[in-house]
Amino acid sequence: MANVFNTNKDAPGIIAKAAAKMLADELQFTKSIAKAPADDYNGKNGYSAGDTIYISKPARFDPQTTFDITSSVQDIKEEKVALALDTISTIGVDIDSSQFASEIQVAQVINRVVKPAMSSIAQDVENRFLQKATQATYNLVGTAGSTVFDTDTVLAAREKMNKYLCPKDDGRFVLFDSTAGRSAVNARKGLFQSASNVAEQYKMGYVGMADGYKWLENELLYQHTNGADVAVAVEATVLTPATGATQLGVDGVTSGATIKKGSVFTIADVYAVHPITKQTQPFLQQFVVTADVTETSGNSVTMSISPTIYSSASGALQNVSALPADEAAVTFVGSASTTYTQNLAFHSEAFRMVSVPLIMPTNAEFAAQETVDGITVAIVRDFDVKTRKMITRLDFLGGLAAVRPEWACRITA
Repeated sequence: MANVFNTNKDAPGIIAKAAAKMLADELQFTKSIAKAPADDYNGKNGYSAGDTIYISKPARFDPQTTFDITSSVQDIKEEKVALALDTISTIGVDIDSSQFASEIQVAQVINRVVKPAMSSIAQDVENRFLQKATQATYNLVGTAGSTVFDTDTVLAAREKMNKYLCPKDDGRFVLFDSTAGRSAVNARKGLFQSASNVAEQYKMGYVGMADGYKWLENELLYQHTNGADVAVAVEATVLTPATGATQLGVDGVTSGATIKKGSVFTIADVYAVHPITKQTQPFLQQFVVTADVTETSGNSVTMSISPTIYSSASGALQNVSALPADEAAVTFVGSASTTYTQNLAFHSEAFRMVSVPLIMPTNAEFAAQETVDGITVAIVRDFDVKTRKMITRLDFLGGLAAVRPEWACRITA
């Protein structure tokens, strides 16, 4: 006979802990990126959707070439990145009270209800986190519309990340969908590998560790659709380019056209610079649009962009060789109104995610939340007066911020 136990006391914690573990196990991209330190969000009883916490980025300094630093003592300026708690994933179910009467019945609820619920929440969270991370990534390699995902294409992403001083350690990953995986495995089938790795490629379509990355296949990758216009130019009369700018005025926009968030572009003669030496790199700095903007008059718009434009006047923060010139061509990646899969190479420290405790009710039939491997899940069960049902809900609240987006690179296809 099954052991009968106090439902209100034991079942919520058991289910919440099982749910948190299942969710943590189901996540892939989310599990591979850094988690915000607890110090960034401790000190509250719980959070609500829309709250914001702030993540500190390491300070940057400008090395001097003389021992006399009388006139060059630098302030410590730590940048802060806002992380909005805007990723909610919730499932509510109607479970009969008798199903919480024994350990066996609770185990059945976990297997029949909680496990598939956590699988669904995992895919939902993963999909939305991937979209946020990819839309925040401005480095991009590959040919838009191509299905080629060969060694050179992946190494181009590695090269771009190296140029931005991404750590060369085991924290590098590349996420690819099955179409890219087909191309990648085919491109590597003749390379020298250990017999076991060759067997895995042959039997399972597996890549594993290659080109300096851990490879992870993921069918939830973000697919970006360009807006209706991809041929515009800098317009100083709309907004004068300046160091510290997070916006760029452009003209030549088709009437009524929308430039879409996540679109990547370059500006003529605006080159990237080495993060430390400030020497001009052999490639144009890439930017990404951070919010949709639609032309309403004058064939011009003001685009919100990332990264912030820092010229030599900004010292250690400099990231471009020169400010954009008036009428400089703005060139977007890909064609207008066309969708492209965005495979993603990244270092785990490029992004940070957080899963926070929620504000919990005090008078519900039962309520509990548990955290496993940095992933928090809350369970609440109470009477719904509108439907006269006992509703049990499972909740996740979290967010993601791009802390070092230069340590990531899209590989478009």
